[in-house]
Amino acid sequence: MSEDQYKEDQYKEDQYKKDPSNAASKLFGGIIKEGKSLADEVADNAKAVARSALGNLDVVSRDEFDAQSTVLRKTRARIEQLERAVEELSATIEELEKRT
Repeated sequence: MSEDQYKEDQYKEDQYKKDPSNAASKLFGGIIKEGKSLADEVADNAKAVARSALGNLDVVSRDEFDAQSTVLRKTRARIEQLERAVEELSATIEELEKRT
């Protein structure tokens, strides 16, 4: 160890002895910053894994789902309308057949 390095280490040690709360603050501040960045990284990785997993599934977006639901509702209404028309036509045919 060089003399300059020794003096620097000695200075740091003296500073920590004079104000241990400052040393603890620096230490824990660094740990908290690392913890936050680690937490952010874990969250980002979890989101990426979730997106990847959902991408592998056969799923649709909410907007697409809502659009298809609207189409389905309109289609059902049209089918019901056509069923009523068929029933009316069937009744008319039966009535005409009875007359002949």
